[in-house]
Amino acid sequence: MIGIVIPVVGLIVTIVIGNRGSSPGSEPASGNTGSRDTAPSTTAGAGDTAISPKVRFKGTVRIKFGTGGEEVDLDSKPPLVAQSIEGYDISIGSTTGEPSLSAEGGDLTLAPLPDSGPAPGEAECVERIEKNGAYHADLTRGARFCVQSKEGRTAYLRTVSAPTAGPVLLAVTVWEQPG
Repeated sequence: MIGIVIPVVGLIVTIVIGNRGSSPGSEPASGNTGSRDTAPSTTAGAGDTAISPKVRFKGTVRIKFGTGGEEVDLDSKPPLVAQSIEGYDISIGSTTGEPSLSAEGGDLTLAPLPDSGPAPGEAECVERIEKNGAYHADLTRGARFCVQSKEGRTAYLRTVSAPTAGPVLLAVTVWEQPG
């Protein structure tokens, strides 16, 4: 009998402690609230608190596509685009005539996302980079990516246009470094 009572008491204590601090009407934690607010937000999970970094830059970046390619420094505000940048994060170029995106130095800091769906939050981008980091990806209209910058910032890129000649347009969100 004692062999059954002790595990049951332990289970009850675990449940009571695990539910402490939650209320019946509280919502579950979510890494992406769908909010486009640039202020930091607090998301409470089971015993932890995460603060989403503030948006550093949100806008369109125009990149000249042609011979030689262009480099983008996502740590600059706004992101800096040029043919040669010390410490760049990504480059737009071509080996086949079609535009492509590459992470600087062969780092696995570029994570392709499905072409459709809601824009990810900073935490989701970090997770995608950790799980699916790549060095190189094709750049087609609608293609979406998460990128980790050299200084540790996270960015979300959505391809607005990717012609074989002329400017490539990217919708870019760069978050501040986590505090």
